[in-house]
Amino acid sequence: MNAKTKAKEMVEDGKEAVTKEAEARAAEMRDDVADHGDTISSATKKAAGEFEDYDAVNSFLTQAGEAVEDATNRLRERSLPDMVEDVSAFARRNPLLFLGGAALAGFAAARFLSASAPSDADDGPELITADDDVWSGYLPESPHTGTHD
Repeated sequence: MNAKTKAKEMVEDGKEAVTKEAEARAAEMRDDVADHGDTISSATKKAAGEFEDYDAVNSFLTQAGEAVEDATNRLRERSLPDMVEDVSAFARRNPLLFLGGAALAGFAAARFLSASAPSDADDGPELITADDDVWSGYLPESPHTGTHD
């Protein structure tokens, strides 16, 4: 096997590993967002029940709860490529709204990540083992340490 073929295989394996990881994380995030949507929908519908005597408020809260529930159900049914295409089409139609929403989502993600970060900073970074390393098996072993460089 020549170096060019080996390099192509390394790139393809790396691309496949990154794609799988991205899809898994996207699915995990989609499920988390959908779970939060369920919570919001339930809370909105419960609030609507508290305002039975106020038709306008009750109607608004009921419709809002149903809209969130519908959006959550659609989110669960969509694949990652479908969602990417939908976002791309929306961004082309509404660039300013998309940029504003992206900035807002970035701030929300930063707050979420900082709030969910582990509190014990002494653990250190997670180490990647040879089983997790997509590049292992391609790089020559070092004659001095018996490990990959």
